[in-house]
Amino acid sequence: MLKYGVLLLVMIGCGGNLAPKPMPVHEQQSARIESFWGLKEDTIAGMPVTLVKDSFEGNTPIANLLVLPGWDFERHRWLLETNLRAYAKQHHLLLILPEMKRSIYATHFYPETTPEARKEKTGTWLIDTFLPAIQKKYQILLPGQTNMVLGLSTGGRGAVYCAWKCPKVFIAAASLSGDFNQAGMPRDYLMTSVYGPFEKYKSRWMHDDNLYAVSDSITIPVFIGHGRNDKVVQFAQSQKMAEKMKAAHPKTQSLFVEGAGHDFKFWGTALPMVFDFFEAVENAKK
Repeated sequence: MLKYGVLLLVMIGCGGNLAPKPMPVHEQQSARIESFWGLKEDTIAGMPVTLVKDSFEGNTPIANLLVLPGWDFERHRWLLETNLRAYAKQHHLLLILPEMKRSIYATHFYPETTPEARKEKTGTWLIDTFLPAIQKKYQILLPGQTNMVLGLSTGGRGAVYCAWKCPKVFIAAASLSGDFNQAGMPRDYLMTSVYGPFEKYKSRWMHDDNLYAVSDSITIPVFIGHGRNDKVVQFAQSQKMAEKMKAAHPKTQSLFVEGAGHDFKFWGTALPMVFDFFEAVENAKK
């Protein structure tokens, strides 16, 4: 069972600013119990969000799982095309599913970023705007709680971005079919639309938001899964990332499946291993 220890002081965002009036433990728990049950649709900082809470055991608060969709994937597909909700109930997890639309989780935009790409939310927005807003409203995803993050495809990139930027909030991250090193795919349209042409801005591609380049600085355990027959995101993206991370972080886990593609069939079958990974991380912290 996944559990978390509740903070005596409410912290905002990724780590550090204390709220002026700390909320007692029993009030935090009461606020979460009374806020909603089952599936709730809300808007947080202007972003549509689905929250799912199907399980609560006695007075034990459940853990929180931020779930990021793929590029241009409607957020409910996680619930409609996998057994994510059932696994979350089994493991006493509250699900938070924001509608990230076509975000690639860039820290910021550039003069060369296209007008279309500028319409999307950045990784900085997710960390600096969305997190504080949902923390304040629901008292969830607070530092000190058991918080994990899971993403598929570009959302997998987003999950590892959160691991990099917010180690005080998240205790573990899982990426399924994600990409991490944009310099390894210099013709990629999505990356070009944000970072500009690779030939002109190689340093930007190699260093800015390049999760492969900064992987040694990621301090929380990461799960990396990918289908070897993926025709959308190169399998080598996850293979090389896992190899590099395992060298620096022995708790890194990977799942590479022969014949699996870039689809919900693979993502759904990977979920049991993902949840086992999350639970192992939590148990190791006890």
